[in-house]
Amino acid sequence: MLLPSLSAAKDLEAQINKGGDFVKFAQRYSIDAKSKAKGGDLGPYRKGLVVPEVDVVIHQLKPGLVSAPIKTDAGYYLVMTAPLDKETIQADLATRERLRQELLAEKRRKRFEEVISDIRAKATVRLADASRYITEDVSAR
Repeated sequence: MLLPSLSAAKDLEAQINKGGDFVKFAQRYSIDAKSKAKGGDLGPYRKGLVVPEVDVVIHQLKPGLVSAPIKTDAGYYLVMTAPLDKETIQADLATRERLRQELLAEKRRKRFEEVISDIRAKATVRLADASRYITEDVSAR
């Protein structure tokens, strides 16, 4: 949530740390028009979503804790990160495992092709004289 003054930010930080509801405070006091209606929710994090000063704090903040006021040109931010839900974590783990398996299969395929190429490069092909193995006239049959 974005607040106009340091004193307002410190006051709300203290209230949230005592059990106050971040969402309700953001809906009531935030001056950020984009996130105010959503209770300060910015959605999933992605780089460049917020100003650099806030971005640095987001990476250091543990889920569920509120940051100290962060001074920016627009005002003072209070930031709280929400823990990921179990479905998101499971989907991420499944995607990670699928990608790991795909990479492993690709490495195996490349290695197989290298081995086959090496065998072909070093192989010597000799053709036997087939006529010495024929003992009878094939046309007589």
